[in-house]
Amino acid sequence: MGPIAVVESRWWRTGNHGVRQLFEAVAAIHYENPSAIYYDMFADRSSLETVLRARSEDGVSEVIYVASHGDANCISPTPTTAISRTEFRNIFKNCNASGQIKGLFLGTCHTGNTETARFLLQEPATKLEWVAGYSRAVDWIDGSAIDMVFISKLAEQYLANRSRRKHKQSPRKMAHEAATRMVALITNAHNNYGFNIYFHENHKITSMFS
Repeated sequence: MGPIAVVESRWWRTGNHGVRQLFEAVAAIHYENPSAIYYDMFADRSSLETVLRARSEDGVSEVIYVASHGDANCISPTPTTAISRTEFRNIFKNCNASGQIKGLFLGTCHTGNTETARFLLQEPATKLEWVAGYSRAVDWIDGSAIDMVFISKLAEQYLANRSRRKHKQSPRKMAHEAATRMVALITNAHNNYGFNIYFHENHKITSMFS
């Protein structure tokens, strides 16, 4: 299994076009197994906590990719089941006590902003080392394509790291390198959609883009 886990909510009440097949393609390319990336669904706070607890205890997953609707302050599986920033942080505090989960990619509109990143990263109990996402509304197809490139580049970094005997890279370094390579290919991801990746270093938040 690879270190990346996809956690997705249903997108529309009358239909659904999930990202599962997209990430299965990434897994098939890099691991020769479409099931090498964990995939789970959630519908509300309770089911999200159940899924994240399972992934934080599976001995494999280090990166959580969350696919859902969102706004500046919430992840929103549906209009009536919004998960606030505080609830989301508490889920990580409750589930990630071992620190197995290193990074979080928010495949949502608006939620991947500086305030959310600071809220999650400056709380030591979340054990997160990096948070990436979008501060603006994101077209579903464009966003999925950007996310696929990032996850693909990140998988490459983990595979390369696995073969290193010395000078292994940290999860933070691998995420930064993956984002750098993604941005080199998709140069307007930040300008058009507010893509950014954040780190907590020396008691302050740093990011790829100011």
